Amino acid sequence: MKSVNSKSSLADDKFLRRLPLYRLLVAVVVTLGVIACCVQQILRKDGDPYLFVHAARVLLHKQDIYLIADQHGAYYYYPPFFACLNIPLTLLPMGVVVVVWSLASVGLLGWSMAALYSGLTGQPFFSIPAKTRWAVCFFTALLTARFIILHQRFGSANVFVLALAVFGLTWLTRKKSVRAGIMIGLSMAVKLTTLPFGFWFLARRNTKVLSGIVLVGLIAVMLPALVVGARQDISYHREWIQEVVLSNGPGTGSWAGTGNLSLRAQADRFFLPTDAFFDKGKPYRVTIVELPRKTVRLIGWLVMLCVVLTILFYAVRFRNAEELVSHWGGVALVFSLIPIFSTVTLIPHLILLIPAYIYVVHVWYFRLTSDRLFRVLVVLSFVLTSLTTKAFFGLFLSRLLAASGVIPLGILFLSAAIFRAAICIQREASNERLVTA
Repeated sequence: MKSVNSKSSLADDKFLRRLPLYRLLVAVVVTLGVIACCVQQILRKDGDPYLFVHAARVLLHKQDIYLIADQHGAYYYYPPFFACLNIPLTLLPMGVVVVVWSLASVGLLGWSMAALYSGLTGQPFFSIPAKTRWAVCFFTALLTARFIILHQRFGSANVFVLALAVFGLTWLTRKKSVRAGIMIGLSMAVKLTTLPFGFWFLARRNTKVLSGIVLVGLIAVMLPALVVGARQDISYHREWIQEVVLSNGPGTGSWAGTGNLSLRAQADRFFLPTDAFFDKGKPYRVTIVELPRKTVRLIGWLVMLCVVLTILFYAVRFRNAEELVSHWGGVALVFSLIPIFSTVTLIPHLILLIPAYIYVVHVWYFRLTSDRLFRVLVVLSFVLTSLTTKAFFGLFLSRLLAASGVIPLGILFLSAAIFRAAICIQREASNERLVTA
């Protein structure tokens, strides 16, 4: 026993001696990444911040934010509320906006990981042993590196959405349920991707959180009226529902290319005569059998229903388990199912999987060090979501794999790993109770 402890102590001492080097390497990598992403966006003028500022300027002129494209032909597809939030950015030069946005994204991402892991462990982040913090954060960053890089490259708003949701969850750990609901509601008001959390709190019967979500929803709907008037605000929301929500619904064939990784798009690719991807100018399809659009629409809605039922089932099945499983396992599961529930899921959107990966890395590191099925599910998730790229398979094969649904399959393996962890941890707890009895 002394030998094991001495080896562990020596390993910790060795890590602490190298810690300044690790910090320097991380600082260099992050700095170079921010510079590279900012330079590309500024030179090409193709990052999302350009689109967000464009929408804010159009809104200020009381014009149509959904039908007036930016200089690259891209259209705004967020709710009107988010365009209002971006109005202050119209006062800054675009180069400054891109740099500030990129730095804010890095800061919010780092804070979100630290805050979530602090809540999961029930300890202040910097009171957790340094080696543990670095191990969990390093492997989480490694497992999600593809999503983080592409998110930074295009300056997506998903880190903002993630940070708001995590902020709400930290309020919840402090028993501030209404404030938690307000922050989570804000994340939904910016982008509907976090809507599955509404079903989670409904299953947990947390009416205070739900009331906070509803309150923010009402404010978000009415806020644009202060800028453009009530009539134009109603018009914006009507158009958002028609041109964004309904036009990208199941069975429409819209956004059915490999850029959209949602299971809704996968159903369209498998069952509608739609082009899945292009290679050297030639279109390719992965249609298995053609079905009526109404049938495909039904499949898409059933997928979303299955996500809701899975969340409800987990909440009921593990409601009496320890907090790591009943609460944080449920939170991780919801985050893992967000890309499946959404009708449009792009690679940068998968940065919302970070909380789920933090959870499985923590569980692997501390609880399920020997469960083979759990480890296989986590590894398969990483392989299918992150390694099926052109760097490993070439451009054509990587597009074919994406069109065939390997990335959403990898996400489902991640959800399955969370379920497996919950079952194993609950079983361990039951066995311990029997032994003590």
